[in-house]
Amino acid sequence: MRHLYFLIFCFSISAVFGQDQFSLWGNVVDEHGNNVAVGDVLLYDESQENLIKYTQLYDGGFTFNAVVGNSYYLRISVLGFEDYETPFLLDKNIELEITLTESAEQLGEVEVVAAKNPITNKNGNLKIDVQNPVFSSIPDPLDVLAKLPNVQIAADRESISIIGKGNPLIYMGGQRITFEELTALSVDAIESIELIANPSAKYEAEGRAVLMVTRKRNSSKGVRMNVSETASFRRNFNNYINSNGSYSNGNWTIQGNFAYNDLGQWESHTFAFDIPEENIFSDYLVLIDLNKRKEINGGLGFFYPLKKDDYFSFNTTFRRQTNDAPIETETFVRSEAGEDNIVSDSENDNIKDYFSSNFNYNKKVAKNLNLFTGLQYSFYKQTLDTEISNNFNGDGFSLDEDRGQEYKINSLAFRVDLEHIISDNLNWELGANFNEARAGAFTEIQEISNNSATIFDFDYEERLHSGYTTLSGNIKKGIDYELGLRVEYNKVRSELKDQALPLVDRENTNLFPKASLNLQLDSTKTVSVNFARSISRPSFRGISTIRTFINPFLEAVNDVNLLPTLTNEVSANFQWKNKSINALYYRNTNTTNFTIQYDDTLERAILSTINFERESGFLVQLTLPYSHKKWTSTNTISLTYNKIEDSIATIGSTSPYLYAYSNQQFKIKKDISIAFGGWLLTKRQEGIFQRNGLLVLDATITKTFFEKLQCAIRLNDITQAMNFEERYSVNGVEAAGVYFVDAQEVAFSVKYDFGNTKKTKFKNKDVDENLGRIK
Repeated sequence: MRHLYFLIFCFSISAVFGQDQFSLWGNVVDEHGNNVAVGDVLLYDESQENLIKYTQLYDGGFTFNAVVGNSYYLRISVLGFEDYETPFLLDKNIELEITLTESAEQLGEVEVVAAKNPITNKNGNLKIDVQNPVFSSIPDPLDVLAKLPNVQIAADRESISIIGKGNPLIYMGGQRITFEELTALSVDAIESIELIANPSAKYEAEGRAVLMVTRKRNSSKGVRMNVSETASFRRNFNNYINSNGSYSNGNWTIQGNFAYNDLGQWESHTFAFDIPEENIFSDYLVLIDLNKRKEINGGLGFFYPLKKDDYFSFNTTFRRQTNDAPIETETFVRSEAGEDNIVSDSENDNIKDYFSSNFNYNKKVAKNLNLFTGLQYSFYKQTLDTEISNNFNGDGFSLDEDRGQEYKINSLAFRVDLEHIISDNLNWELGANFNEARAGAFTEIQEISNNSATIFDFDYEERLHSGYTTLSGNIKKGIDYELGLRVEYNKVRSELKDQALPLVDRENTNLFPKASLNLQLDSTKTVSVNFARSISRPSFRGISTIRTFINPFLEAVNDVNLLPTLTNEVSANFQWKNKSINALYYRNTNTTNFTIQYDDTLERAILSTINFERESGFLVQLTLPYSHKKWTSTNTISLTYNKIEDSIATIGSTSPYLYAYSNQQFKIKKDISIAFGGWLLTKRQEGIFQRNGLLVLDATITKTFFEKLQCAIRLNDITQAMNFEERYSVNGVEAAGVYFVDAQEVAFSVKYDFGNTKKTKFKNKDVDENLGRIK
């Protein structure tokens, strides 16, 4: 541990300093002192010939950050007011108080119809405006994420991956949140989601990419609330009811969200696998025709400011999910003993409970020194009761097994961060995080035929202590850098209570350096290069003894010995205006994938996540946003070469594959928008794995009535193409299968907005770095 603290506090870097950068922000009011709601703020060079930066005025406020010191010309344009124009010298951070004069011209009724691109691109980072009517009409945050370029939702909707980057960290309010917390959010509470392609060392070492969720801003005083309902028609009917609200008395703020979802989910997959050495072949089809899922999601938060930059806050999130999911499986097995046709029925009563609560305290210790500290407790529990009946070769059903399983985890985390602004062009950050998690899994399997029982009583403990330091600034005009180092100490111990020796007893310390350099060639062109080392740890549940029945010959079993994946990557990005081209090379060790393997001892097949020796690849991606009057367009295309290798697997051919994304929106009138688009993946040959191509298309139309009532019709997966095929040969098992996704949808949604709050006063951060592994 002493090496950890030495590296955290003794890491230092020296740099040559050059031209200063400053911030400009302002508050714009009318002649009566009221904040001006919306407008355009333009920053020109001194000659007024070149536009340097542009932003929108929002509820009286605007900000320009990291502007090189020089002489400029500011122009503010607001409908109904005279333009405000002024030259000024930016040689320090400046705050402006501006009063606009109402235009003497009498305006008739004017309808301004213009479109703003809801997806923006900066240095390879993509940001989606969730309050765009097309996206805000979607009730499920996962479905909103699916509309973001490069984001892929897993077939079981239990994880998120990024093309070329794997599973991302999820952040909200500057700190990490869980997958469960994300799905519990009301979409109406989200202002934007940004995909950060190259996160700094401040973010956990698990992050090759970060999804940054920003809450919608609310006013400093008043009440605001949204209520929405969506009727979704997939294979079964789904209904979503959501509400989100806040209240502030001008000082403290309280906000909350609540949702009730009554869902009828459909799931299915099929696999055929051959085990030549054992002379065994099996083919099965799993069908969940109607999973009656009930979800209650909610959250409550409180924020209280102490001084200008000081505050304390707390936030809680809860989620309860119940599933009544009868599963039918048809199985064919051929072996030396003969052939069997088996129909299996399992009745599943599944309950998941999640709760997380945190407390934050932020204090500006000195003029250029800020302290943040936080404490967080999280709890997750899942119970699964299953009755399994089998019908062999048409002889009739008999009750064969009765299973009771429970998994729970408690996690406690403490975090402290310090930010020191050494000068206008040099910033130093450092921090530490201490996390302890305890988990337990209990499984009891009753064999009805022979009246026997098998019990697994599993305990798991993990400590994760980490620290980071980063130094960022600029060397001279147009050259910015960031250097960082993260250190993580990890200790893991797991055991079965009836065994003397632990299953896992592991302790290690890892270093994770990160570096980035941005070169601004001119006002429209930027080149960025990045290096990062990161880690991806398995979820807590994935390294427990929980298991799932599929058929009498196949069981889904977690791997308690699963190792984390380590990644080294180098990337470069060229940005021209809002267009960019990005290149990435990465190399992973202990990469993970689901596979079917044969267990000689149990004489049955096991579906499990296992480690492969290595994975490597490169990606080249082009992003082309475009806007013209009523039309906005975002288009992304990438070429990826990815190869997964292992000595226990047959390595097939590897070839590049294409990913393409397109989103087209048309603002027909001020209150009517139409959007259509989709994404494409070509056939993938990735060494061990062969996967199919996909083409997914969708469309949306939205209409707002009376400025308060928003209605939408959405068509998703129009061609019903979202079926994931996979083929591989690993450890003597040759397998091929399909995961069918219930994505084709017709949805109708209505949302009513009442209240008048706009600007946020709420701040809160999650503290626990391991939140994403709790599920």
